[in-house]
Amino acid sequence: MDSITQEPIIEKTIEKTIEQLKHLYIESLSKKEKKAYDIAFQHLGSSFTLEKSVGFLEWIKSKS
Repeated sequence: MDSITQEPIIEKTIEKTIEQLKHLYIESLSKKEKKAYDIAFQHLGSSFTLEKSVGFLEWIKSKS
Protein backbone atom coordinates (compact mmCIF):
# COMPACT_ATOMS: atom_id res chain seq x y z
CA MET A 1 0.00 0.00 0.00
CA ASP A 2 1.19 3.47 -0.75
CA SER A 3 0.88 6.33 1.74
CA ILE A 4 -2.15 7.81 -0.05
CA THR A 5 -4.06 4.55 0.42
CA GLN A 6 -3.05 4.29 4.08
CA GLU A 7 -4.12 7.82 5.08
CA PRO A 8 -7.86 7.06 5.52
CA ILE A 9 -7.02 3.95 7.54
CA ILE A 10 -4.64 5.90 9.78
CA GLU A 11 -7.16 8.74 10.23
CA LYS A 12 -9.92 6.28 11.21
CA THR A 13 -7.58 4.57 13.67
CA ILE A 14 -6.64 7.90 15.25
CA GLU A 15 -10.30 8.97 15.47
CA LYS A 16 -11.22 5.65 17.11
CA THR A 17 -8.37 5.98 19.61
CA ILE A 18 -9.37 9.57 20.48
CA GLU A 19 -12.98 8.46 21.00
CA GLN A 20 -11.78 5.65 23.28
CA LEU A 21 -9.63 8.08 25.29
CA LYS A 22 -12.52 10.55 25.59
CA HIS A 23 -14.75 7.74 26.87
CA LEU A 24 -12.13 6.65 29.42
CA TYR A 25 -11.66 10.26 30.54
CA ILE A 26 -15.38 10.82 31.06
CA GLU A 27 -15.60 7.54 32.98
CA SER A 28 -12.77 8.71 35.26
CA LEU A 29 -14.55 11.92 36.28
CA SER A 30 -15.97 12.37 39.75
CA LYS A 31 -19.69 13.14 40.09
CA LYS A 32 -18.89 16.85 40.49
CA GLU A 33 -16.56 16.88 37.46
CA LYS A 34 -19.10 14.93 35.38
CA LYS A 35 -21.78 17.49 36.28
CA ALA A 36 -19.44 20.33 35.18
CA TYR A 37 -18.73 18.47 31.94
CA ASP A 38 -22.45 17.99 31.27
CA ILE A 39 -23.17 21.67 31.93
CA ALA A 40 -20.32 22.80 29.66
CA PHE A 41 -21.49 20.45 26.93
CA GLN A 42 -25.11 21.63 27.21
CA HIS A 43 -24.30 25.33 27.31
CA LEU A 44 -21.56 25.41 24.70
CA GLY A 45 -22.99 22.78 22.37
CA SER A 46 -20.95 22.20 19.25
CA SER A 47 -18.36 24.81 20.25
CA PHE A 48 -17.29 22.59 23.19
CA THR A 49 -14.38 20.35 22.28
CA LEU A 50 -13.48 17.84 24.98
CA GLU A 51 -10.11 16.98 23.43
CA LYS A 52 -9.06 20.64 23.71
CA SER A 53 -10.24 21.06 27.31
CA VAL A 54 -7.67 21.63 30.03
CA GLY A 55 -8.91 18.69 32.08
CA PHE A 56 -8.68 16.24 29.20
CA LEU A 57 -5.22 17.46 28.16
CA GLU A 58 -3.94 17.20 31.74
CA TRP A 59 -5.45 13.72 32.04
CA ILE A 60 -3.70 12.65 28.82
CA LYS A 61 -0.43 14.13 30.06
CA SER A 62 -0.75 12.22 33.36
CA LYS A 63 -1.17 8.96 31.43
CA SER A 64 2.04 9.34 29.42
